[in-house]
Amino acid sequence: MSIKAIIAEYNPFHNGHLHQIKLINSDYTIVIMSSSFTQRGTPAILDKFTRARLAIENGADLVLELPTIYCTSNAQIFSEGAISILNSLDIVDTLCFGSENSLSEIIDVVYKTENIDNKSLAINLSKGYSFIKAKQLSYKNLSDIEFEIMNKPNNILGIEYVKALKKFNSKIIPFSIPRKNVGHSSEIIVDGFASASTIRNISNNKNFSKLKNLVPENTYVALQEKGTDISQNFFQLFKYKLFSGNISFSDYMDYELGLENRLYSYLDTLDYNEYINLVSTKRYTKSRIRRLICQIVFDLKREFILESINHPYVRVLGINNNGTDLLNKLKEKEINYITKFSDKNIFSSHIKKIIKKEILVSNTYNMLQNNPLNQDYKNNPYIQP
Repeated sequence: MSIKAIIAEYNPFHNGHLHQIKLINSDYTIVIMSSSFTQRGTPAILDKFTRARLAIENGADLVLELPTIYCTSNAQIFSEGAISILNSLDIVDTLCFGSENSLSEIIDVVYKTENIDNKSLAINLSKGYSFIKAKQLSYKNLSDIEFEIMNKPNNILGIEYVKALKKFNSKIIPFSIPRKNVGHSSEIIVDGFASASTIRNISNNKNFSKLKNLVPENTYVALQEKGTDISQNFFQLFKYKLFSGNISFSDYMDYELGLENRLYSYLDTLDYNEYINLVSTKRYTKSRIRRLICQIVFDLKREFILESINHPYVRVLGINNNGTDLLNKLKEKEINYITKFSDKNIFSSHIKKIIKKEILVSNTYNMLQNNPLNQDYKNNPYIQP
């Protein structure tokens, strides 16, 4: 009996995700899914309950929530947060993820990047490179090919997943799946496969006829009914936050000394995407700026995030009959899980603090969507009939 896991955002669920679930052909498939915001630092195009339903209807057995404190952080924290939850289940045998290169190549890079030359890192940062780029340049024993492997978008997360499994001394085995036809953030459409960013752009432009062959039918319907980009509204919240008081920028994970000057300099910009383009540089990537904005708006501080990795909790967003079997396995192991935040009192005081942040994020997301508040208390997980 195999129990395999996927770490995903499903923003939105598309044909590539469906291909992955079919390809792993597991007896049981668990998905750890980002909640209301994503690792790019943007609000999800569909709410988390809808995205969980789409995943279950397309073959996942159990969808669990990845809290915002992790899914709006860098690749390392994103990965460690997800792996800490998977590890706590004590039932997963394999982690499956997409990558541009083979697992053996990824593992080679992991072992060659265990130690970094901090002096070289400081020099590369002073040259204006982003932290990720400066870090990569500071590994002395990487070949040009290995450096290229390290730079590919899906490999970046794959490398961090393997590092996190190693860090937690996990029994979970990594398994990489080559990406199907199109790359991460590619604008190319090939044989019914397109990147999530291309699909979001098509949906936001209401060009739904182009979506028909790129996503499963249920995703197609969901995007037509309620696919929304609330980034512009979220941008207004961020402006208000900067105007409303003193902010201790150094408390935030993606902050770097002097970055606040760029954040303030372009605040008179009206359009969110234009603002991101103006603030970002070679050193400060767009994703990093967007994540920092999330961290500031929701007050997600570095120390709290790092401490939270040691306090995983299990929150169910969607389930089918197979998923019920998995929850029974958790009960047998006396592993606590919740379906609604009204049940949060079974958890420690620190987990309750994480949940409090999650409620803030969910309510903000729903407010900007003009949807009812406190859905984390009211909504049951989607249960497939």
